[in-house]
Amino acid sequence: MKDASASKRARTLRDVDSHDCNDCNDAECAFCGDGPVQLDEQLLSQSAHALVLVALEESDKGTDRAVVVKLFETAVEKFGQEQSLAHAWALLHLAEYAEYVEYAERAAKLATQLGSSADRIHKAQILLIEARASVLAVCLEQSNWRDPAADDECSDEEGADSAGKSIVGEKQLREGLAQLVEAYRLLCAEHDAASLVEAYKSTIAFLLARRQAHSLTSMVLVALFDIATTLVYMHEGWAPVDGSGERLALAGSNGDGENARRIAHQAVLVWAMAAADCAAAGEQIEARLEPLITFLASRSADVECCKLHVQLLLVLCGCYEDEEKSMTAYEDATSALLKAHKLSPGDEDIKAQLADMGQPVN
Repeated sequence: MKDASASKRARTLRDVDSHDCNDCNDAECAFCGDGPVQLDEQLLSQSAHALVLVALEESDKGTDRAVVVKLFETAVEKFGQEQSLAHAWALLHLAEYAEYVEYAERAAKLATQLGSSADRIHKAQILLIEARASVLAVCLEQSNWRDPAADDECSDEEGADSAGKSIVGEKQLREGLAQLVEAYRLLCAEHDAASLVEAYKSTIAFLLARRQAHSLTSMVLVALFDIATTLVYMHEGWAPVDGSGERLALAGSNGDGENARRIAHQAVLVWAMAAADCAAAGEQIEARLEPLITFLASRSADVECCKLHVQLLLVLCGCYEDEEKSMTAYEDATSALLKAHKLSPGDEDIKAQLADMGQPVN
């Protein structure tokens, strides 16, 4: 009998770029299936550094995961024994895409070996690699995954308790958060807003990918939610990063600071929605979101802040056990959305949401 996989010709990056798998009904399609991935000669002739950039670009475009993995694998092979941060990042990206913890361990080990430089940005990059490797290892630990058959884990009190008693690798998560905090401190100290924005984007994308890749237990979700909120609160004047009361200010006058702030706020919303799926996390969500909601309420002249304020209040509606508090949050959300409509009367999304909430407008 002919091997079905052998009948599929090798896929190339060009093939995947030009083929629309969404419209394909061919069960034996070489582009959509699991056939081997081959890179063309032009790509193979590029340097390891160039291949990493290509892989990141293709990832942003949503290119087939197997192709992105192949690009990172090839880059890692080309790096060989090179002792560089670029090599460590390539190993980490490969670990994230291939979901192979050994690559993450290699990335962290290499980053640690490169840690003797006095340059603060260099140190920040090392900490970011080590932190993401730690978080990835915990997320890939199958003991931290929910049983797909136990869909009622979050609503069942006994299931939520059993899932919340411990996290395999909890110490790693705490260390990862501490490393992320220190990395952002170093970037702030350098007044490098552009690097800070890039670090935000990269870290948030990584966290979201971890949430989407597996059905993590409620306690792991809440732990990741804490990482996101901690990073946000580091850079706002309305919430301290820890009990010391220390606050960090974003540097730069070219809009990078505001860009980072918006990215961070959006991340909190996504993680609030993820954690809100678990009833056991309700009170924790309320406590963590309170400073952000207070801040957004003070920015009622900014339509984007109004819209984010609405979404967070609606998340809280589902978290409150007290019906009166839930109704108050809903009314506040409606009020904030009406303010957003006044600021941007042509926004069709706002109009549609107001209609859904029983407040149709012309």
